Amino acid sequence: MHRAGQRKLKRLVLWLSVLAGVVLLFYALVGYFGSADMFGDHPRWRGMNRGPADFGLKGETVAFASQDGIPLKAWWLPAEGTGHAVVIIAHGIDHTRQVMLPRAAFLVHGGYDVLALDLRGHGESGGSAVSPGLLEARDILGAIRYVRSQGDSEPVVLLGLSYGAAASLIAAAQSSEVKAVVSDGAFTSGKILSEDISEHMVHDSHANLLVRALFAVSLCPGAAGATSLVYRLRSGVDLGPDLLSVKSYASGVKVPVLLISGGRDWIVPTARARELFAAIPGNGKSLVVIPDAVHDTTYSTAPAIYANAVLSFLGSALKAHASPFVNAGASGSER
Repeated sequence: MHRAGQRKLKRLVLWLSVLAGVVLLFYALVGYFGSADMFGDHPRWRGMNRGPADFGLKGETVAFASQDGIPLKAWWLPAEGTGHAVVIIAHGIDHTRQVMLPRAAFLVHGGYDVLALDLRGHGESGGSAVSPGLLEARDILGAIRYVRSQGDSEPVVLLGLSYGAAASLIAAAQSSEVKAVVSDGAFTSGKILSEDISEHMVHDSHANLLVRALFAVSLCPGAAGATSLVYRLRSGVDLGPDLLSVKSYASGVKVPVLLISGGRDWIVPTARARELFAAIPGNGKSLVVIPDAVHDTTYSTAPAIYANAVLSFLGSALKAHASPFVNAGASGSER
């Protein structure tokens, strides 16, 4: 009986070891594929076929380094007349600075100097590793340093789209140079972003079963943690178990913030924008929801509403900044 018990114990240990190995392999694969797009060169992130002249803008290509030394490219687009401020604009993932030219146009016409930036790994900028906005905040901080190196003393404003919006909030929490932020489609965390996308795809009857199954895997408990661990092993950067909590950084932003959300955005639903709105301290904040817009289409869906909201917000935020007797944004508002 003693030997039989030992054999049973050995079989149990063997099966437990096999099970542990399978689970470890599963999460290693989840982490690897979950972080795969954050590394390497992606040709689809590089192509550009438009420039400032296509939007009636005069500008020049400038080069500088991110806070951590990544070589970056941008367009410097001077304001019509005397500039009220410098607006550094950052695109979303899988795009380049050319996508932001329509926004740059109304800012330039509204009297703002614009620095339209290619974030790392995109367009003409260097870099082979991206993140949900943490590394990209270093690009924005490098852009601020570049502006100041040119002797420009105007107030600095950030306008970001999607993960460029997340990076803008992070940079604003880290730099006293930033006087206002326009955040279009920022997510609360990489983990929540992944879960919202996966939930949508799993229930999308138009997607094939294989695609739906792959997204279902990403909803497994621990998937975000595995992705964060693999990312850290490959890059040395810790995104934390939430794959970067943008909301935590937002809670440290002390300047006026305009949040913009698409009413039909399933990638970053408006409910997430309201979570960010609640996390930002103080009263100098606003939320504008563009009813029929999905992710990345807030401007193209309602250009006049978008431009008027941004220009009105910047006018108020910079007026408050200029006067020590005015409290930036007397009350938080939602439109």
